[in-house]
Amino acid sequence: MQQDINGLLQAIYDEYQRPLRILAIDFGIPVRDADDVVQETIISYYEHYPLDWMPGPMRSMLVKILRNKSIDYLRKSQKEKQMLESMEFYRQQEIRLRCNQDLFDQITNKEVYHDVNQAFGQLSKDLQVAARLQLVEGMMNKDVAKLLGISSVACRARVSRARKILRQLLGPKYGL
Repeated sequence: MQQDINGLLQAIYDEYQRPLRILAIDFGIPVRDADDVVQETIISYYEHYPLDWMPGPMRSMLVKILRNKSIDYLRKSQKEKQMLESMEFYRQQEIRLRCNQDLFDQITNKEVYHDVNQAFGQLSKDLQVAARLQLVEGMMNKDVAKLLGISSVACRARVSRARKILRQLLGPKYGL
């Protein structure tokens, strides 16, 4: 029983630690203290909420707890006029809600974008251009081939090689 709880707690920590840390820093927590605030958040979640909640409610609750822990930290540090309590913070949150984007999802999306962009940067130019046009821009194979001045078969081969390399680069982190 205790091993199950430890396993669930470890899984929560592994999955949410990095995005919560980034969010804490966005909330104005100094980098040197962000890990402490994140650990306090996860411990507080563990003490008050079920460890086997669905990811959506769990994420939302972790963000709420983190926000409150961040406010507490900033108050203790005599920094009440930080962004958390300013109208700018609430305005940004309102815009995100209107766009139907959770702040946690935005952080995750930024990380994924950064990782994919970095992986694309490791491709050779010919593979990179063909893959971007077809995979990212959504162009048809024949249109990409025509634009690049190569045959449709060569274009398909470039995109296939690019996918294989991207899978090798991103696979360990994203389970591809």
